[in-house]
Amino acid sequence: MSAAAISVILPNYNGRALLEKNLPSLFAALEEIEHEVIVVDDASSDDGVAFLKERYPQVQVVVNEHNLGFSATCNRGVEAASLPLLCIVNTDVTFDPGYFHKALPHFDEPKLF
Repeated sequence: MSAAAISVILPNYNGRALLEKNLPSLFAALEEIEHEVIVVDDASSDDGVAFLKERYPQVQVVVNEHNLGFSATCNRGVEAASLPLLCIVNTDVTFDPGYFHKALPHFDEPKLF
């Protein structure tokens, strides 16, 4: 297993139901991996931010005061990230349990980049 640490950034707009559905698979895939999860909320009108604060206090939540759109929202997550690897993923993605354990070791290969 790679010793890499990863920041997972999820841009979110009115995606509370998707967060509820897919965050469990993300956290299962991140088990035993140094990580941070950052959700950047793009001025949603649903209760996604409250849901995250209540059910996932370990998630760093960044809230846009105004809707900035996908790219700017992703960039705010990148700015907030503190770990060396970044994964930007939509809230509708469900992860396989071993996803990061399979993917991260490739970043230790010197010829990869």
